[in-house]
Amino acid sequence: MDQHALLQTLLAGNDLTGNEMESCMTSIMNGEYSDIAIGAILALLQKKGVTAQELSGACRSMVDKAIKLDLGPAAVDTCGTGGDHSGTFNISTAAAFIACSAGAGIAKHGNRSMTSQCGSADVLEELGMTIDLPPELTAEMYRLTGFAFLFAPLYHPAMKTVAPVRKALGIRTIFNMLGPIANPANVKRQVIGVNTPELIDLYIDTLHENGCQHALVIHGKTDNGAPMDEASLCGTTIITELLDGDIIRHVATPEEFGLSRCGIDELKGGSRKENANIIRAILDGSASRAQTEAVLYPAAMACYVAGIASCIDDGLSQARDALESGTAHTHLTRIMSVNRELADHCRSKAN
Repeated sequence: MDQHALLQTLLAGNDLTGNEMESCMTSIMNGEYSDIAIGAILALLQKKGVTAQELSGACRSMVDKAIKLDLGPAAVDTCGTGGDHSGTFNISTAAAFIACSAGAGIAKHGNRSMTSQCGSADVLEELGMTIDLPPELTAEMYRLTGFAFLFAPLYHPAMKTVAPVRKALGIRTIFNMLGPIANPANVKRQVIGVNTPELIDLYIDTLHENGCQHALVIHGKTDNGAPMDEASLCGTTIITELLDGDIIRHVATPEEFGLSRCGIDELKGGSRKENANIIRAILDGSASRAQTEAVLYPAAMACYVAGIASCIDDGLSQARDALESGTAHTHLTRIMSVNRELADHCRSKAN
């Protein structure tokens, strides 16, 4: 479909097929469309609403254009869409460390903050991690520790083409939806938090379309009914599971898993330094019960999706054991030490 036909289709409010969207996204990232055309396409897609086939096609193109990293079939990504304005600390990042220490392989795809004070890349830097290791050293870090951070701008260089248009538009577009599912390691296991229930089926259907093996797409509510792109200790959490093509839906409460309910104010974060200190406190056992359990909850989900736990309850036991035994704290130290050695090697090689 050429540019004119594409725009006519979208102007009429019609959906694109997955293949049409894949071709469109590839043309956009190859610089084949003008900025005006790109802006029109993004705005029209947003106006009519992005379908699972369109998101799936765009994701295939984005992963195809990315710098690839093969971390094997067991790697899990834990992330959220952001944009819930809850102001919590970096819960999914802390959860990734605990799940990793329990035996899950973590391939966390992330970026600097877009909608909060502190994104995953920001807090990892504050903890002492070099976030932009070359891909081959990131793969080595994963081999040695079971943890890898894939810094989005490093792995998606073609995204630079659309950056000026996205900035000029100033609205959320399909690119905001792609971050959580366009992991360059092409992971087949994911825990994704979404900021609105309307995104649950969109992500589940997209993951299914693209061959995801096991995923949990979750959406929580705070004690005052506000949305969270996290598993919530403050209220209910919608858990939608994709496992080998089957979809299971459940609305959970923290009490169901033996966790204590808390208020959203007990989970507030702040600057990157404040959030890093909260993560350190959780891992050394000095954090509040609310902060600790808020992280154990998604860590349990990551253990389950990784295949090292038989269910979320079992994952919770494994995550809690890793934390209370000191294994999680020791493993974070190990991750940072290996990262530092690899970064030093990279710098010495460059000199």
